[in-house]
Amino acid sequence: MTIVLIFILAYLIGSIPFGLLFARLIKGIDLLRCGSGNIGTTNAFRCAGPVVGTLTLVFDVLKGLAGLSILALFVHTPWELYVTGLLIVIGHTRSVFLKGRGGKAIATSFGVLLYLNPLAILLAAFLFAIVVAATRIVSLGSITAAIAYPLLTPFFRTDPLFILISYALGAYAIYLHQENIRRLLRKEEPHLTFGHQVRKNKRLK
Repeated sequence: MTIVLIFILAYLIGSIPFGLLFARLIKGIDLLRCGSGNIGTTNAFRCAGPVVGTLTLVFDVLKGLAGLSILALFVHTPWELYVTGLLIVIGHTRSVFLKGRGGKAIATSFGVLLYLNPLAILLAAFLFAIVVAATRIVSLGSITAAIAYPLLTPFFRTDPLFILISYALGAYAIYLHQENIRRLLRKEEPHLTFGHQVRKNKRLK
């Protein structure tokens, strides 16, 4: 495969909106019209309950981890591998199937980085879990992890390009959470709940 084809496949893999598909198939709910309108794990939990939320989390992580693991067999240089991972994340956040809408990069980035830099991302995930357990605010945990991960990376990887990409991924995740940050500052960010908005939304025909 040419590198251009690999990059296209990476973007398409990332673009698969698992949360939207599971919510529609299992609960008959359109995540784009429920809660925050996001297709990621938090909104899936909030709108469609723990089963859909858990499936969304698992498959969004897997499309990062498994997708990059498979495509890595066909790349030949580190920069090609890094760009492939980035395109999976970009596909998740700017899905071609959703006219540019998507998730907020956390679960899929975790999958990609679990392949590329497992120790650093697992430490960042540990911080995420502590913050969410203490506050029940997922966005605060996500922002914490997005800040912590690039700071942890130089302790595990010395490749300057990879370190730069790590900072770019962290900054991109924070950018995608800018509305959450505004709500956090106003103390209006919702706490994590399971399926409480389902009854407020009509089931799909």
